[in-house]
Amino acid sequence: MVALWPTILVGYTPNYFSIEDIVLQDVRVSCKFEVSVPKLGMLDQSADDQDLKQGSKVELPFWMVPTLHAKKVITFEIPRHYKVNYRQILQADSIVVDLHKWGPYFYDLGLHVANLDLKDSLDIKKSLVQTLLNRLRHIMDMSQHSTHHETVHLIANLDELERKLFGVGQLSFRSYKEWVRRESSKINTAALVASHRKRKFAEVTV
Repeated sequence: MVALWPTILVGYTPNYFSIEDIVLQDVRVSCKFEVSVPKLGMLDQSADDQDLKQGSKVELPFWMVPTLHAKKVITFEIPRHYKVNYRQILQADSIVVDLHKWGPYFYDLGLHVANLDLKDSLDIKKSLVQTLLNRLRHIMDMSQHSTHHETVHLIANLDELERKLFGVGQLSFRSYKEWVRRESSKINTAALVASHRKRKFAEVTV
């Protein structure tokens, strides 16, 4: 059976087989090592020592952060778009914000960050939920009152999750219009039922 709806696979938890998850967690994060680590001096390009000394500041891909942070090897700086000043911008008027410029996987990465049990974790989660709620009606309205040629322009400032929701809105509205015009496919008799009827008819006529 062919799927009628765009696939939305959004887990907000690490997924080894998800290309999107790999891409979004490759974002560089500023980290400070709280312990010395042998043989990793190459991570700090300003140091000459082969060992990474305590207090060294380096940028690491986010996928390394959860494990190192949990083991208290590092502390890290929250990506700037999830800090309090940016959350205040979203609270003031999230609809006008270009979330794709802030990060194409803004919601996914934000929940990965919030799940690290930080002092700002609850506030980040609340901000993400409220931002999506505030923007969702506008996204659905755009998806149902736009032409195909307008789509590229309209989704330019949406993050990837919002773009998928936009696609779902377009498809559902298109299906609704086809139903109103009676253009949707007719309900056909199931093959198994049809076969059973033919067999019963053959038995009766024999």
